[in-house]
Amino acid sequence: MNLQLVSSSPPSSDGFEIPKRDLRHMPTRPGVSQTRLSLTITAALAEAAGDVAREEGLREDAWIGLAIESERAVCRLARDDASAARFRDVLDVAAANPLPPAPGLPVRASDFAAALRGLRGHQDAEVVRLSAPGQAEVTVSARIPFHSTAAWQRGAIAAGQTLGEWAAEHLQKLPKGRLLWEAAAVEAGETLAEWVLGQAVRRPSAR
Repeated sequence: MNLQLVSSSPPSSDGFEIPKRDLRHMPTRPGVSQTRLSLTITAALAEAAGDVAREEGLREDAWIGLAIESERAVCRLARDDASAARFRDVLDVAAANPLPPAPGLPVRASDFAAALRGLRGHQDAEVVRLSAPGQAEVTVSARIPFHSTAAWQRGAIAAGQTLGEWAAEHLQKLPKGRLLWEAAAVEAGETLAEWVLGQAVRRPSAR
């Protein structure tokens, strides 16, 4: 039997599309299977991360996931701290302005990217962690795409660290603006790490 393509029209935005989501309650990218990892880090770093998450306007577990995943991608490319800093600046500039809408882009994807871009300054993001007063270390959660779990675990193993130690190293710079990186990646139809790598390919001198 021969199959033929009878229509090449882009998919329409109809009742199957999910309406805009409240990122305080549903802070993750639509259509991507997510998992939550528990990480043990110092109480001081956890408190600082919570402060930045509130400043950025995203729920803490989602912010931690984006911050670490974006840093993981940058660290794969940078030769040293100086080149990493320059590359982060390049990525900030690349992510600053929304990409033009693509024909057929699912409404929930474009709405999610727009919602991320509009979050900064809404300081009512939820911060949840398991800790006791005066405790030196606490447990925080990171929401990440399920497919990234193996990359995080392998990164920790390669570094000879626990997952919490590895995550803390990637979180310690308390990166800001990574919501815009994720928004740009959604607009491009790429994972966050893929978007970072793509910018490096397009701007090899920035590394």
